[in-house]
Amino acid sequence: MALHLIPRTRRGRAGTFLVSMVLALSAAGLGTGANALYAGHEPVEPIDDPIPGHIDEGRIQLELETVAEGKGLTAPNWGTYAPGIPDVLFVVDQDGPLWAVNTKTGKKKLVLSTADLLVPLILEADERGFLGLAFHPDFATNGLLYTMTSEPIDPANPPTPATQPNHMATVREWTVPNPTGFAMRTEPLTSAASRVIFDIEEPQFNHNGGALFFGQTAADSDLLYITLGDGGCADDQNGQLGLAGEGPCISHEGPGNAQRDDTLLGKIVRMDPLTDAAPTVFAKGFRNPFRASADRETGEIWAGDAGQNHIEEVDKVVQGGNYGWRVKEGTFLFEKAGIELLGFASDGFVFKNSPGAPAGLIDPVAQYDHDEGVAAIGGFVYRGSAIPKLQGRYVFGDYSDGFNSANGRVMYVVEDDKADPEDRTPNVFNLVNGHINLFVLGFGEDMNGELYVLANKSGGPDEEEGVVMKIVRECADDADDCRD
Repeated sequence: MALHLIPRTRRGRAGTFLVSMVLALSAAGLGTGANALYAGHEPVEPIDDPIPGHIDEGRIQLELETVAEGKGLTAPNWGTYAPGIPDVLFVVDQDGPLWAVNTKTGKKKLVLSTADLLVPLILEADERGFLGLAFHPDFATNGLLYTMTSEPIDPANPPTPATQPNHMATVREWTVPNPTGFAMRTEPLTSAASRVIFDIEEPQFNHNGGALFFGQTAADSDLLYITLGDGGCADDQNGQLGLAGEGPCISHEGPGNAQRDDTLLGKIVRMDPLTDAAPTVFAKGFRNPFRASADRETGEIWAGDAGQNHIEEVDKVVQGGNYGWRVKEGTFLFEKAGIELLGFASDGFVFKNSPGAPAGLIDPVAQYDHDEGVAAIGGFVYRGSAIPKLQGRYVFGDYSDGFNSANGRVMYVVEDDKADPEDRTPNVFNLVNGHINLFVLGFGEDMNGELYVLANKSGGPDEEEGVVMKIVRECADDADDCRD
C-alpha cells in the first residue's frame, strides 16, 4: 500500500546515509555537495528534523472498542456501508476477502472473495492485494459495487515483487443478486459475478493507492473516485534500484509520474462507471494517496498521502489541484536522490521549508515528520452523532512509528491551529492517547457516520490477527479489549 512495508534499515532518517555517501564521494573529487550529482542544480543540504515539535494529545480524547478480530480477518484496510443494509460494516481484507461485520454483535460473514484474482502476495509485507471497495449509491436497487485489486498482467506468469511492469491495478464492477440481503449470503460472491471497467499497468509492486469512493454532492454522487500512486520504487525517479530488487526501475521518466500529464499514475481520478469508458484526472501530484474519502456533509475530498522519507501529509483535494510531489514533500522542497554514482535504492530528502511556493502547488492542511510515524493512513471526517465534540473533524492515522514496532497512531486535524513547529506539530493531535500497539492499516465509516480503526499485529497480510475497532467516547464496562 505504498508504505514501504519491506523492512528498511533507516527510512525514518532519510538523508543521513545517502548524504554521508554523497559527501564521501565529494571528498574523493566526485562531487561538490549533497546535490552535486545533478547537472544544473545548486548544491542543497537536507533538513534532518523538519518539524522539531512533537504531536501532542488533543482536547478530544477517545477510546477504541474492539468489534471483531482474527478468525480469518488478516489485514483489514477499508470499511464502508452498503445503502439499504443498516448495522453492517463491509471490511476489505488485503488477502482477498470482503467481510460483512455486524457492528452490534461483532459477528462477521465472508460475502465476496477476490482471492483468485490477486497476484501472489508477500506474506510478511506487501502493498498489493484487495485495496478498495465502493457501493454504488443505488446499490439497494441495482446491486452494483466496485473493487480495486492487484491482478497479474499475464495470469500464466504470476509476478514476483521485482517483476517490471509488476501488475494491473484493476477496478471491477460486481453485480449482487438480492442486494439488500448481501450481508446474509450463504456463499461468497466470486469473480464470475464481476467485469473489469478500468485497469492500469503498475510498474512496481509498491505505491498503489487503491481507494474507491463515490462523491457526496449532487454534482458528483454518481462519480467513482479512484486513487493511484506514483507507480513505485522511491522518489518517483526513473532508473534506480527498487526495494524488492527491481532495477533499473522503469516508468518514472522526466519530472516523475505524479507531475506528468501523460499518465494517470500519481493522480486521483474519477469516472461515471455506468457511462464512462475511462476515468479523467481530478487532481495530481501525489506519491501514494492510499486512503481517501469524501465528507458526507460538505462533499470535500480528503486524502492521506504517504510520504517518502521525512514528511507525511493530509490533503484537502480540489478539482485541478496539484499537490506537489515530487517537487515538494509536504510544505518542504524535495530533492530526488542521485543514482548515477550510488546505484542502489537511494532516498531523496527535503532541504527547505517553502509554504506557498512554487506557485501552483497546493500545500497540505496538516503534516508531520518521521519522528512521529512512517506513513499517513487517510480516514474520514466524522459526521456521526455519538461524539459531538468530534463533529466535523478529520480523523486519520499513521501506520506505526517503525516498520517492526506495531506502534500506530489515531489522530485528528485542527486546521486553524497556530502552533510553533519548534514547540509542537501544528494542526495534528492524538485522538487516542499515544500509540495503540497495532499497525494501523485503514479506517471505516458506517451508515450512521460512526468511525472504525482497522489494524493488525503483524503489519502485513500474513497472519489472522486483523482487528476492527470502533471509535467511542468510552468503552463499555464489559468490553473485552479497549485501547485508550
